[in-house]
Amino acid sequence: MIDITIKLDNNHKVWKWLEFQENKLVNAGHVGTHIDVYKRSNIPIEYFKTRGALIDCTSYGLDEEIGIEVLKDIEIEENSFVIFKTNIQIKYPYGSDIYVKQHPELSWKLITHLLEKKVCFIGIDCAGIRRGKEHVQADVKSEENNTYVIENLDLSKLNIKTDSKFNVYTMWIENPFATGLATRVLVDVI
Repeated sequence: MIDITIKLDNNHKVWKWLEFQENKLVNAGHVGTHIDVYKRSNIPIEYFKTRGALIDCTSYGLDEEIGIEVLKDIEIEENSFVIFKTNIQIKYPYGSDIYVKQHPELSWKLITHLLEKKVCFIGIDCAGIRRGKEHVQADVKSEENNTYVIENLDLSKLNIKTDSKFNVYTMWIENPFATGLATRVLVDVI
């Protein structure tokens, strides 16, 4: 098993940021690896175990849009967990301004394609699949299609090829008040 959940020590600057937030309960759910649930829907328990697909996006730079071409020759299965690996965390640590505001983002065409494929999860090692005001829009559109976005994955230990077969185990705790659910994600290479 490979744990791709980001680990934050007690001294990480994000905890200091959280101290100054008006609604700590809501904002705490958006720290570290988490699932965005702005519509506060209940994630089906069947999503606990999914087949994974790893998409290498390491050639994309800051502020770039990852288009549908990244899926060339890759079959996306229904009910899968599609993981986008940008490697942004190598140069820009979690929580830094560049990590949060300038990360690569998925194109709307790519997001729509994944929703049409009825994937369970879209995961990424960035602060979101879109930036700025479109961040929440992308998460809500996904959630309305029973697909959930998982942000801030730590893919540094996931040294597998894009054609590798693997299962993903995703664990979360439901919280009717939160718009982000703390999440643990494990990969099991078959």
